[in-house]
Amino acid sequence: MRKTAVIACALCAIVWTGCRRDAEPEKPVGIIASVDSERLTVKQMMSDMPAGLSSLDSLTFARLYVDNWIMKQLKMSKAAEVLSSSEEDIEKLVEGYRQSLIMRKLDQYYIDSQIDPDVTAEQIAAYYRSHGDTFKLDHNLVRGVIVKVPQGYRNMSKLIEAVRATHDSPERVAELAALCEKNSLQLVDLSSSWVGFSDFLSNLPTERSRSYDDLLTRSGVQQMTASGQVFCFMIDAVAAEGSTAPLERVESDIRRILYAQRRAEIVSRYEEQLRDEALRQGRIGIFDPESGQPESRSARTDTEARPDILENSEN
Repeated sequence: MRKTAVIACALCAIVWTGCRRDAEPEKPVGIIASVDSERLTVKQMMSDMPAGLSSLDSLTFARLYVDNWIMKQLKMSKAAEVLSSSEEDIEKLVEGYRQSLIMRKLDQYYIDSQIDPDVTAEQIAAYYRSHGDTFKLDHNLVRGVIVKVPQGYRNMSKLIEAVRATHDSPERVAELAALCEKNSLQLVDLSSSWVGFSDFLSNLPTERSRSYDDLLTRSGVQQMTASGQVFCFMIDAVAAEGSTAPLERVESDIRRILYAQRRAEIVSRYEEQLRDEALRQGRIGIFDPESGQPESRSARTDTEARPDILENSEN
C-alpha cells in the first residue's frame, strides 16, 4: 500500500506539473504539490488515505486529494485578498463556533455521566395527563378491520358475525384472520394501531371527490360493493379531529420530550453549581459601568435588571 501511495503521489505530481506551461525548480523530496509558500507532502496525503484501497483506487484518491488541496489553497489565498475587510468578522465567527463546540461537548460530558435513559410508562402517562391539550389531532384517526370477499359469498352472515366480534378483542381478530386464511379471503387488519382515516379509506372502493365522514358516526359492520367484490368492514374506534390524540399515538413524542427535559435539567444544575463555585472562589467580578467599582455578589447581572448598561454602551 505504501508503494502504491507513493506511485500515486508521483503520478499526481506529474499530471499537475504537466498541465503547467512553465517548469518550476525541482522541489525537495517528499513534497508533491505547492501553492505559493504552502506545501503538500506525501506523508500528509497518506495519513488521510483510507486503508485497503486497490492500486487503481489509490491513484484516483491521490489525484482528487491533490486537486482538492490545491483548490483549497487557491481559495484561501483569494479569500485573504478579497475578504480582507471582513477577516475580523470571520475570526469572530470561527471563535464563536469553537467555543460553542467546546461548551456542547462539556454539556454532553455531564449529561452522559448523570442522565437516566429509562423513561417509564408511568412517567409517560403522567405527562400525557398533564399536557393532553398540547396533543390535539389535526385529522381523524381510526382502528378497524376490512375483509374483501367475492360477491355472492355463501357464508356472508358468518363472516359478518366474525367481523362484529372483533370489537376491542385481539383474540377475535386472530379468529377472523384464521377464517379468512381458510377461505382465501383478503383481510386488512388495522385494529391494533391507530391509522389516518384517509389511509383506512384507501383500502375501500371510494371516490376522491366524495366525503366519507358519515362512516365515522356509524356503528357495526358496513359494506361496499365494487367490481364483483364486497368490502365488509367495521370501524372499531374513532379519534376525531380536534380531540386529544390517543396516548399510544404520541407515546414516542412524550418519551423524547421527557428525555430532553432531563438533559436540560442536568445542564442547568451543573451550570448553577459552576457559577456558585466561581463566586465563592472570587473568580467572578461584576462592575458598575459608570464608576468602575465592583458590585456586590448579590447584584443582578442581566441587562434586563440594568437597562442603563445597554444605554451607556450605545452612547
